[in-house]
Amino acid sequence: MPRPLRILPAGCVAHALNRGVERRTLFDCVQDYEDFLTLVLWAKAKCTIRILAYCLMRNHWHFVAWPRTDDDVETFFYELTSEHAKRRRYQTQTVGYGHVYQDRYKAFVIDSERHYLTVMRYVESNPLRANLVTSCKDWRWSSVQERLGLERGIIDEGPVELPHDWIHRLDEPLPDALCREVRRQARKH
Repeated sequence: MPRPLRILPAGCVAHALNRGVERRTLFDCVQDYEDFLTLVLWAKAKCTIRILAYCLMRNHWHFVAWPRTDDDVETFFYELTSEHAKRRRYQTQTVGYGHVYQDRYKAFVIDSERHYLTVMRYVESNPLRANLVTSCKDWRWSSVQERLGLERGIIDEGPVELPHDWIHRLDEPLPDALCREVRRQARKH
């Protein structure tokens, strides 16, 4: 049975995520995270996609993306995940041992300004909810670092301006209802 088509046309904003097969780790050390961010820049250069937010966690990642063409999302995530999987297998000396990712990435359209701000907050506050940091600004592998001045060159301006106190808002608990809303949408796809 063929996979269902994703409809992520130019101009939409999408939340994309993927995790390691069987929830296995994708990033074991600082260098793994840094190498992946280098791959993000490499894959981004192969298309015209805009990255609005991202967060790398030990066994999964999230991106908020804004494609300029109908092919941007597919091109970006295909290039990123296939190259990362090859490198991961080589690095861990497990070439031929099966999949690195649980499946193709999941991606779904963000359909309103409220939904956009909720997803952006969900993505960038992920390490805080996982109790990995006491402040989102302390997680090195998310777009928050770029918002604070680290020049990685990954994120772009989005279609909705973030509130002036955005970084402060990230450290406030995201209401459970909003977390469930984002997760429910991810499970539907």
